Amino acid sequence: MKKNKSQLAKLLATENIEVQENAVKTASFDVKNRVLTIPTLKEEHKSKHVYDMLVGHEVSHALHTPADGWMNLKDRSDEFRSFVNVIEDARIDKLIQKKYPGLTNDYLLGFKKMYKDNFFGTKGRQQSEYALIDKINMYYKSSKTLNFNFNKKENHFVKLVDACKSFADVQKLAEDILGYCKEELKKQPQLKKTYTPKQSKGDDKQEGDNQDSQSDNSNDSDSEDQKLDKSAEDKLQDFLSKETGEDKKEDKKEEDKKGALANGADGDIQIVSITNQNYDEALQKQVDDNASTRSYATVPGVRLNKLIVPYKEYIKDFAKDDARLMTTEKEELQKCKDKTKKFMDESSSVVNYLVKEFEMKKNAQLHARSTISKTGIIDPLKLHSYKYAEDIFKKMSSIPNQKNHGMMFLLDWSGSMQRNLMPTTEQLLNLVMFCRKINIPFSVYKFLNNSSAGYSYSERMANKMKSHPDSPFITDSKTLQPDQTTRLVQLFTHKQSKSDFKRCAENLHRSALYFADYGYSRIRYNDPDYVRVPSIQQKYYLSSTPLNEAFIAMDPMIAKFRKDYRTDKVALVTLTDGSANSISSVDGGDLMIKLNNRYKKCEYSWRGSQGKDLTHHLLDNLKKKYQLQTIGFFLVKKYNDLRYTFNVPYAKEALAKRMFTRDKFIADYGTGYDVYYYVKSDTKVVNKVYDDTATVKKSQLKRMFMSGMKKRLESRVLLRNFIKRVA
Repeated sequence: MKKNKSQLAKLLATENIEVQENAVKTASFDVKNRVLTIPTLKEEHKSKHVYDMLVGHEVSHALHTPADGWMNLKDRSDEFRSFVNVIEDARIDKLIQKKYPGLTNDYLLGFKKMYKDNFFGTKGRQQSEYALIDKINMYYKSSKTLNFNFNKKENHFVKLVDACKSFADVQKLAEDILGYCKEELKKQPQLKKTYTPKQSKGDDKQEGDNQDSQSDNSNDSDSEDQKLDKSAEDKLQDFLSKETGEDKKEDKKEEDKKGALANGADGDIQIVSITNQNYDEALQKQVDDNASTRSYATVPGVRLNKLIVPYKEYIKDFAKDDARLMTTEKEELQKCKDKTKKFMDESSSVVNYLVKEFEMKKNAQLHARSTISKTGIIDPLKLHSYKYAEDIFKKMSSIPNQKNHGMMFLLDWSGSMQRNLMPTTEQLLNLVMFCRKINIPFSVYKFLNNSSAGYSYSERMANKMKSHPDSPFITDSKTLQPDQTTRLVQLFTHKQSKSDFKRCAENLHRSALYFADYGYSRIRYNDPDYVRVPSIQQKYYLSSTPLNEAFIAMDPMIAKFRKDYRTDKVALVTLTDGSANSISSVDGGDLMIKLNNRYKKCEYSWRGSQGKDLTHHLLDNLKKKYQLQTIGFFLVKKYNDLRYTFNVPYAKEALAKRMFTRDKFIADYGTGYDVYYYVKSDTKVVNKVYDDTATVKKSQLKRMFMSGMKKRLESRVLLRNFIKRVA
């Protein structure tokens, strides 16, 4: 039903009108921003037909009622405005049903439900108790299926209602009908019981709080503009005829409320539409007072030149710091570079092996998709068998058109990654080495946010509703408010020279060593090759987790990546250890985010589920928009750390735990990603599994070699699973 509502709103918003549902008392229309707000109804009163009828009615007001129409009537009497309301509803309902004939059935069935629920206060009332304005109201609300015995003069007015083309026509006719009703009241005092006592003037009635149904012809003729479904009309008429006969005894208290003669202080009568008043009151009771407030927001634009730190700037920043190092620090720096080189050299053989495995898997996939066909050209090598064999023609193997692929990587550079940063960095370097070997376009970024990276937090909060000229995200009062200190630091790209790749690898590896040592000094006692890593720029310090901001940025970045490198398919790989920061909207409350012209609800809770929901919606939007393959890696130290994020049935939990311990990972397919791998974070990349084989017996050497290769392959959890997905 939620999807249907969204589709209807989208269909009806032909003039850039946006339909929103929120915790409000009445419907309203923001003329400036072209936003129509519909109240949230109680669950027990929700009906697809009533809702669609309400949306259709209010959208028609937005489209056809002049923006200043009701404001110009603020000084007129309640009586006049009541009459205008009824006639204008009839006019605009006719227009919306003519434009969208599919709404006709919703108007019929919507009215049926409201009539049954006594929305109009008509239960037990007879035709003689209706004033003319109420006859007109109910006649059009029922799409002319409710029969009324209009006299000659009244029937003339009904035809004039059908003939109204503009709001000015409505006002003119309202004057005439009100005058007629006053004259009839003088001639027939008994009609006073059909009206309400005169009351003190209250707040102006807001036109967006009413919904009703309208056809477009008079009582004695059918219009060519619109013809209702006869079967639906007959069914409704049968129902209504039964309803009017039930429970003729009305409660005395209800009778007084709905319009029996009761004089005010001056004894005057207020000539207004009682059925419309009752409808407004009934609708107010259907509004869910406990509904949560919703905040509707769009995704902000992105200034990529303010968001991305190019890899050349990354190299220069480290080079500047290195130039200022003391002699002893330079010695330690060289040890860091030697350590990186050692790791890369030792990884090369395993990466080469996995590249061959990848090529075999890829070729197998191509072979499976290939087709064999005869060419019509005789094969000379088979000509000798022409007397006993028909297959003497050359054959041709056809392979479907292959698509160009590309890879984009996002590395979480948050403080919670500190414990897992070293193994994650080494796994990532293996991934990059692999991509370079198979020669496909790729780009790697680490996402972070801290005040030293640019626009500060205090500045951002002070200018919350503005878009700072140097901020990466272009925001206003209607957009999400992402963290403006977010930066995406480019680490690697296939366009890099060999020397630039080497420098970026050294800087990344060194940074991981620095934070591992900084947070867990015991590493120096466990590592015989421990070096005291020189400090790095605060600009590249660990931060919180702006993953949502990174996904927002991915939209224009993927589009640019595909255009620049002419890739047909892109795989997006995310390496992180947890959920994203929540992104607020200006108004707060439950977030409704607009993606691909549809709103997605992000539930708000103190546990931060809003951030998680938003992550999934942003990722899903990228998948659909660019046909992405999405792969996630969630790094956890032990199985118990993922129990609250990986939903495993209790009966299978023991098995899942064993798999995690044995395989070093668990694959999850229900997270918004194509596949999400929960990886044991302390799975260190193994390159050297034995030191000395001089004393090893020859019979044991083969077994040791095979075991060692297995350990080296298993330690590259990310790379192995990555290959399975992209082959």
